[in-house]
Amino acid sequence: MTISKFQLLQHLPHLLRRAHFEADALFPSIYGDGLTSRQLALLVAVAQRPGGSQSQVAQDIGLDLNTCSDLVQRTASKGLLKRERSSVDGRSFCLFLTDDGERALVDSTGKAVEYRDAVARRLSASEREQLIGLLRKMLGFDR
Repeated sequence: MTISKFQLLQHLPHLLRRAHFEADALFPSIYGDGLTSRQLALLVAVAQRPGGSQSQVAQDIGLDLNTCSDLVQRTASKGLLKRERSSVDGRSFCLFLTDDGERALVDSTGKAVEYRDAVARRLSASEREQLIGLLRKMLGFDR
C-alpha cells in the first residue's frame, strides 16, 4: 500500500489511541482532579481483591509491574491505599484501601454511568454494548 492510499482514519490502532485520549481528556471533567483514571482502576481492583499482591492487581488492571508499582506509590502517598508486606512472601506487598480510599471509591463509582455516557455520547446504547463486546473479544476477555 502506498502512503497516498493509507487512510489514517480507517486504521484501527490509530482510532483506538484517539478514543483513549478522548476518554482520558473527559475524565477530569467528570471526576475532578483528585484521581486519575488509572488510580480509580487501581482502587476498584484493590477493593475487589483486598490483600491482593501488587502483581495480581497489575494483571487485573492491565499494567506491567513497574508501572503498577509507581501507581501504587502515588496512590498511597495520597492516603488512599496502604501496602503491607505479605506474611506468606516477604518479597511482595499486599494492598488495601484506606478509609479515605474507600470513600473516594464510593464517590467515584457513583460517577461511572455519567463518565461512560460522556465517553460514548455519539453512540446509541446498543452500539455502546456492541463496542464493549467487540473490545472484550479483541482483548481476549470472556463475555
